[in-house]
Amino acid sequence: MNDITVLKLSGKALTGTEELSSVFRSAHGHKLVIVHGGGVEVDALFEALHLEVKKKNGLRVSPREQMPYISAALSGMCGKSLQSMALKSGLKALSILASDGNALSVSCLDEELGMVGAVKPCSSDYLNLLLDNGYTPVIASLAFDEKGNLFNVNADDVAEAVAVLLNAPLYLISDVKGVLDKDGQLIESLDEAEALRLIADGTITEGMAVKVKSALRAAAKIRQNVYIASYKDPLLSENLMSRRHLGTSFRGF
Repeated sequence: MNDITVLKLSGKALTGTEELSSVFRSAHGHKLVIVHGGGVEVDALFEALHLEVKKKNGLRVSPREQMPYISAALSGMCGKSLQSMALKSGLKALSILASDGNALSVSCLDEELGMVGAVKPCSSDYLNLLLDNGYTPVIASLAFDEKGNLFNVNADDVAEAVAVLLNAPLYLISDVKGVLDKDGQLIESLDEAEALRLIADGTITEGMAVKVKSALRAAAKIRQNVYIASYKDPLLSENLMSRRHLGTSFRGF
C-alpha cells in the first residue's frame, strides 16, 4: 500500500468551502489527488444561457457544440475555484484534465450521448511526478482522446480509474452521508451481494445506485476500501488523511 489518497468531490460538495478548506489544510505533507465533478454548475450555466439539458441513464447528453460550455463550467469555474481554495490553504495545487500526462485514455461511451467518454487507466508517471514533487493534482472530469476530441466523463468513473492507476483508497464525497437504508439510516459497510440486493429492491436508486456500482468496481480492482460519505461529516479531515472509515465503506479485500 502506498501513501496516496484519492478524493472525489461532487458538484454539491464544492459548496462546502469551510469543510474543504479544513481538508486541504490537513493535507499538508500528504499525497492527495482530487477529482471533481460539477453537474450543478453546468446546469446553472446552461440555465443562464438558455441551453437545453438532456440526460440519459443518469448521464448528461453532451453534444459537441455544448462542450465549450461544459468545459468552461468544469475545468474553469469548478477546477479553478478548487485550485484557489487549495492554494489559500497552502497546498501546491494544480488544476488539470483527466487525460493530462497520458494518465487516462478516453473513448466514446455511446454515440447517442454525444461527447461522453469512458476512461481507462494508462500511465501513472505524470501524477506520481506531481505528487513526488509536492503538488496536489485537481482533476476535472474532462479528457482528450488521441485526435484532440474533448469528452465529458462521469467524475465517479474518472476517480475510479485514477484510484486503480495509483492503487490508492478512494473517497467519494457528496452531500449525503453515505448509503441509507429504507428508514434513512446510514449503512456503515456493504459487500457486493448486499449492495446489489438493495439496488434490486429499490432501497438504492438513481444516482446513488450508479455511485455504489462504481465503488464496488473500484474496490474489487484496487483491493482497498472505497468510501461514500458527506463533506459535512465532522470526521472528514481527520479520517480522510489517516485513511480511516467515513460514511459507507466497500471492502476491497
